[in-house]
Amino acid sequence: MSLGVFKATRPVQVSDLVKREIDMELCRERFTLLAGDGAARSVELGTPLGKISASGTITATQAAVAGNTGDGTLTLANPAFADGAKTGVYTVTCTTGGADGTSKFRVEDPDGVLVGTATGGAAFDKAVKFTIAGGATAFVAGDAFTVTLARAAGANDAKVKEWDPAATDGSEVIWGFSLRSVTAADGVDNTTDGLAIRRMSVLRSLAIKWPAGTTDAQKAAALSDIEERLVLVART
Repeated sequence: MSLGVFKATRPVQVSDLVKREIDMELCRERFTLLAGDGAARSVELGTPLGKISASGTITATQAAVAGNTGDGTLTLANPAFADGAKTGVYTVTCTTGGADGTSKFRVEDPDGVLVGTATGGAAFDKAVKFTIAGGATAFVAGDAFTVTLARAAGANDAKVKEWDPAATDGSEVIWGFSLRSVTAADGVDNTTDGLAIRRMSVLRSLAIKWPAGTTDAQKAAALSDIEERLVLVART
């Protein structure tokens, strides 16, 4: 006589993701899941999360640095910056003096990284966009302008959604991992159900629910980052 085989499955549990944590009050944190946009938004237990920190409008302003010899002007384009441009102060420094067509300007981003070289009288169209026009007195080396990109606080700042390494609103950085399956209805934030593991814990790497399309290189970089920044360690 053959015996019947009974198979049972159980729901995914926190222990499937969290191997060890120092203290629940220290390691866990509640979150608000951002409302769905055209459909419900859902995250599973084990989903990496990103916190929105830059959802407001960006504005651009420019100024000539005090003490310039040249009396030319920098005029911002419309739009004045490219998608994904860093916020902060860009510096535009004359490296070769002269009139339009001759003067050259080194453009650096807020971290001091070279963006490109602008030429007087020609449109500069990279992370920031502008045209420098010479005046009655030619520019000399060392003359400079600043272009400042500032982001206002946004309505969605501090809300959480699925981590996206290609995002530019803050959610490209892992903030934590969901400890529950949570759904936010279309147009309605879920303010009650979100709970995440955030710091000082050991996770089971096989239980992490990476977004579709995440590459091995992106996973490796993210795991290295959270280990250093959040003391979240992923192990098999």
